[in-house]
Amino acid sequence: MASGALAVTHVDASRLQEALLAGIANVLARRDYINKINVFPVPDGDTGTNLAFTLASVRSAIEQPDRRSLPELLEQIAEAALDGARGNSGAIMAQYFQGLSDSSRNHQVLDAAGLAEASRSAARSAWGAMSNPVPGTLPTVLEDFGDELGRLARDGVDDIRALFQRGLKRARQSLAATPEKLAVLREAGVVDAGAQGFVDFLEGISRYIQSGKVPGISEGSAAIAGGEAMHLHGEAPDEHRFCTECLIAGESLDVVALRSELEALDASSLVVAGGARRARVHIHTDSPGEVFRICGDHGEIRQQKADDMTRQHGLMNQHGQVAIVTDSAADLPAEEVDRLGINVVPVRLNFGDEEFLDKLTITPTAFYQRLAASTTAPRTSQPPPGDFRRQFELLTSHGLEVLALQISSAVSGTFQAAKSAGERFEGDAISVFDTLNGATGQGLMVLWAAEAAARGWERAAIIEHLTRTRAEFQTLCLVRDLSWGVRGGRIKPWMETVSRRLRLNLVLANTAEGKLGPRGVLPGRRNAVERFARFVLKKMDRDRVYRVIISHTDALEDARTLRDRLLTGHPKVDACWLEDASPAIGCHAGPGALLCGLHPWHAPEEQAK
Repeated sequence: MASGALAVTHVDASRLQEALLAGIANVLARRDYINKINVFPVPDGDTGTNLAFTLASVRSAIEQPDRRSLPELLEQIAEAALDGARGNSGAIMAQYFQGLSDSSRNHQVLDAAGLAEASRSAARSAWGAMSNPVPGTLPTVLEDFGDELGRLARDGVDDIRALFQRGLKRARQSLAATPEKLAVLREAGVVDAGAQGFVDFLEGISRYIQSGKVPGISEGSAAIAGGEAMHLHGEAPDEHRFCTECLIAGESLDVVALRSELEALDASSLVVAGGARRARVHIHTDSPGEVFRICGDHGEIRQQKADDMTRQHGLMNQHGQVAIVTDSAADLPAEEVDRLGINVVPVRLNFGDEEFLDKLTITPTAFYQRLAASTTAPRTSQPPPGDFRRQFELLTSHGLEVLALQISSAVSGTFQAAKSAGERFEGDAISVFDTLNGATGQGLMVLWAAEAAARGWERAAIIEHLTRTRAEFQTLCLVRDLSWGVRGGRIKPWMETVSRRLRLNLVLANTAEGKLGPRGVLPGRRNAVERFARFVLKKMDRDRVYRVIISHTDALEDARTLRDRLLTGHPKVDACWLEDASPAIGCHAGPGALLCGLHPWHAPEEQAK
């Protein structure tokens, strides 16, 4: 399709896939710029990243070696876009591809009129996926592009090269006019980011039409580390802070009914893309769990995630150049997570076939209520690598390096999932560190690392310090019923047998190998908390200052008693936090457990800027 050739009268599968690859390459190259101008619906600086993920999934489908007809190619593209869709713009583009596929099922090639009608149908499909479409955003430009192609085809333009170039001109005009339609864009002095991404997509196709060449795309181009720092416009959302998405599957999904139920929620930015067999839901809400419950009633949930947009917006105020990531097995005070900008990837919990995101779609209170009523033992699973990849991509696209501190690899596959995700990125901006710890000890290690990062420490220096001092971070556990740990494979059966028969309270602690092992025995079941407090105090050097995290599994009063005894018994406690233990810990500790993390506190020194 190089310039100077004869008129192009049709597009077949081969030409289309090359054109789409060229368009995708241009969006990936423009990702950081699209992120920078992201204002609407939330200024969280990730529209370029979301489009890159969505189109990278499409690219993978296109690059499959099988020979395909045009309808087969478009169907695979639509399914891939639905699987990989991220964010508001990604979901809209997924529905756009679905519309292209639906309108082209009976065509082995598309002439000018067919291409115009497919584009118009795809734009209508994208508009229909949105609960409250907003003029001046991506759907407006999709519609203007399709309408222009339709007008030109009716006027007798049958050269697809000329048709496309004139359609692109109209899309550029539509993009430039988006600030006139949306005040938030006008005030920020930018165009709509999602619409910019679509025009960049068209620009890449245009270059292919002119040159006949598809730009090369490196293996890691959708996960390039070390973007420029973002300077976000606007304020963080004060409501509907979780960008919530899921992919559901079924034999005859009622998308209309699903959209209707979701529209009744206190939420915004609802997009339901897909059809009768698969649907992608995107919505902004403060209650992700309710969204997943409704979606689960309509079909099988295949993917689910909920990203905190307030945290994403806060990246513009990130202290230092190192972002700290951890998993929800770490017991962390919420106020410290916010103050230090710690990024937490949730562990997965399952009651039977029902999946939850730890601390996000199921709270500790709800977990223990369900535990008491359920005949099915809960199970945990590590976050999939895609959860970490999404977090890493967001952070590196803001020009940050990443240090991920994960629960011990000896008790969970979470470390390996994070490591796998990090290895897919180009460059050396991501490090994944095995804490060989968990719960409260892991939380204290994460807090120290975040304090160091905020004070300007380099990533390598933080890693060196944590490696050298790792043994100083202690996790001590008083578990009343060891049978829970036996079921989950964290406790050896003999420990439970001895504890139960002799009515002993076993004190467990993290070992140098990253496992839980016996550290002491408290005889009798009465006054166990008092005895545990004395046990912990003996582990604390009276001449050293400590930071302490106490967490519990549905045992708040016992945790308060333990806190009081430690604060009374030790004269030098810099901070003592009282937290609900992660439900992921509760799966293996059962109700009534107390966990105490100790760290001899040395504040990281301020580093020269």
